[in-house]
Amino acid sequence: TFATVSAASTSSSDIELSIEEPSLDGKEKYVGYPAMNTVCENLLLQTKSEQTINVVTGKQARAVAAHSEAETGQSPWQLYHTDELLGSSYDWLVVTDRNSAQELRPDLADANVNMEFKKVNEHVQSVKSCTTMIAFDEPLPLPFDGLTFDYNSNKAVMREEFKSLGWAARDSSKPGRSRNNESPECWVLQSNPEEAVRLLDLEELQGATLPQIREKIREQMVNDFIDCIPTLMAKSGCDDSKQVSTLKIVDSMGHRWGAAFPSFIKQELFKEMECQVFPEQQFVACGDYFGTYAARVEGAFLSGRAAANEVLKCVGR
Repeated sequence: TFATVSAASTSSSDIELSIEEPSLDGKEKYVGYPAMNTVCENLLLQTKSEQTINVVTGKQARAVAAHSEAETGQSPWQLYHTDELLGSSYDWLVVTDRNSAQELRPDLADANVNMEFKKVNEHVQSVKSCTTMIAFDEPLPLPFDGLTFDYNSNKAVMREEFKSLGWAARDSSKPGRSRNNESPECWVLQSNPEEAVRLLDLEELQGATLPQIREKIREQMVNDFIDCIPTLMAKSGCDDSKQVSTLKIVDSMGHRWGAAFPSFIKQELFKEMECQVFPEQQFVACGDYFGTYAARVEGAFLSGRAAANEVLKCVGR
């Protein structure tokens, strides 16, 4: 069950909460099971060449252009995690993170990739976001599992009432993440873009360490969520202030998402292409900044599929 909270007028008393039942709106919601990276793993493992694919997750990779295949007849790419060689060598390098084009990023520092890819920084910027996971010792008394905060309804009132919050989801309601009697109920909170910029640009965070930044995000978003629960309960018809006062937070953690979404200076440069392919280097770039569905998961998928098709063309398959 999903809900949207909005402001009907300039008065905070006119906050509205609309709840939509999935069976009525006809929309289907999808999530990775049992974890989000399972989607990528299964896309790889369900191919015809399943026996030849080695999937490695949870490691920061650094690409190295070992040699030119034209000169040696061998695969030109190697991947490292610190000093650990991941596999042996690879025929093609596929990059899906637009921020890999930044000069200070270590993942392509030794790759010597085409400068046309590096120019992405001139045309695409990143929208910041802050996220927090918060765990309670018992289920929250709210009749929905996902909530969108509609700042387009009245930005001033919404900011006053809900501050940093842009979206919230009961993570325990997702398949594979169900709560039992011994584990806590978890909620994931995501900030609205403007509040993320304001929060991360606070003077006290300039020069701060990453743990300090995460702690500030956690503190702000947890407080904002706790403060708005009575309002959400009242608007959904389940007002129980006593139950709210006894809620116990088991754990919480904040996270800075420095490149959550693409923001375009010249989107037309990427709108007409779904990926960038450089056959001479056996290098291809794809991601959520290409195509007509940019900044959406659909765009990322279509871009990845286009990149795969381009690689197949180059290898004659």
